[in-house]
Amino acid sequence: MEKETANKQEENGNGNSSLLVELLGEATEGFELEKAICSHGLFMLASNHWDPISRSFSRSLHLTSPPLTVTVRISQPPTSFSPTLYLCVYSVSSLSPPHCHSLLNQVSRMLRLLESEENKVKEFRSIVETLHGKEESTEYLRSFSRRVFRSPTLFEDMVKCILFCNCQKGVKEKDEGV
Repeated sequence: MEKETANKQEENGNGNSSLLVELLGEATEGFELEKAICSHGLFMLASNHWDPISRSFSRSLHLTSPPLTVTVRISQPPTSFSPTLYLCVYSVSSLSPPHCHSLLNQVSRMLRLLESEENKVKEFRSIVETLHGKEESTEYLRSFSRRVFRSPTLFEDMVKCILFCNCQKGVKEKDEGV
């Protein structure tokens, strides 16, 4: 999303603000919201919610300048590989430009929509192809969804990482009688 987004904000009559975000650039090539969100089990932790029926993702986000906490629903049109995401922000009639900027930054981070992230993926694919050859690497890369879902902030990712690492250590010590 470094090439920025074409976005349109509108109020939908029930006090919710909808933001239509058209993703531009190489990072959106073949983007699938479901694969990006469900890349591992962290999407199932609170305050995340994936709805498999509507294929939409909801969670609370903390916006800055001035501080505002909102619930956001992210969805993608049903057309395959559409470069558009719909963001519905609940309980606000409109968003200020700083709030829109904060929202888009957090969504970009969670879904890894930056050009720099896409460059890392290309580099990874090239290394796999070099190590395993073109034919064999296709098998490895077929299941690689290109993105691993993250939290909207580094702090939240660090807390989850520390908690998961410490949980495993405590279980091992208990099993070994330490």
